[in-house]
Amino acid sequence: MYMVEEITINKIEWQAPEYIHKDRTVDWFWAMGLVTLAVCLLAIWIHNYLFAIFILISGCCLALFNIRHPENINFSITTEGITMGKDKYNWKSIKSFNIKNDSENPKLLIQTSKYFLPVYTIPVPANLIEEIRESILKFVPIVELEESKSMQFMEKLGF
Repeated sequence: MYMVEEITINKIEWQAPEYIHKDRTVDWFWAMGLVTLAVCLLAIWIHNYLFAIFILISGCCLALFNIRHPENINFSITTEGITMGKDKYNWKSIKSFNIKNDSENPKLLIQTSKYFLPVYTIPVPANLIEEIRESILKFVPIVELEESKSMQFMEKLGF
């Protein structure tokens, strides 16, 4: 009879904002409003009313999203898997991971078996990087992962 060694790790917990909030000036809101209005008027001029409505709704959502401050999300790594707020991922659903420590905001990248959003980016505190790396390595291999190009583009734009 085989004895399977059960892997156990100490629970690692931290909190981080759901996104990095950037304060916007009144000028930014005016510029965004004028661009939204110009594109909406262009859509009406070419008789694409559905697109005009979509642009108006998108502009309003963007303004509201930039006014709202991010909530803190609880993250934890346990023997069962990784928890991000209300979402739980067991180790079987995680294919690989990587830790990017080349910026002022270290990030844990995990690749899941999901098709739509396979790579998650999780902000981590600098003092927990080694502990997180050692704990996850017991379950999942480390692979050179990159943030999605759309995520990098949006961060460069300031979103």
